[in-house]
Amino acid sequence: MTTEYSTLDVLRGASVVAVVLLTAILIAILPAPGYRTSRLVLFLITIGLGWVGAVGAVLNRFRFLLIGAVGQFLLGFWNFTIGLFMLPTGIILLLTALLLRERSDT
Repeated sequence: MTTEYSTLDVLRGASVVAVVLLTAILIAILPAPGYRTSRLVLFLITIGLGWVGAVGAVLNRFRFLLIGAVGQFLLGFWNFTIGLFMLPTGIILLLTALLLRERSDT
């Protein structure tokens, strides 16, 4: 008995893994020199938007995925250092959202 996974299933899993990795990376670089409260706020917003997207991926909610992806892109362009990690996460969330939207229209 074999189980076949669709592309959407793989992207859902990749979305959650990407957000988990983003969360771990941001927590690891949080106490770097130059720590300020503004960094903590930015990281909390970034992590929160990532998890909104991951919840959207798991629960098949297009709007949640879109909010997470757009939030990652906007905040990723604003801060280049963490943008290196946020932009790939945003791309994975956006691909998942697009494929989910395509599958739900049919």
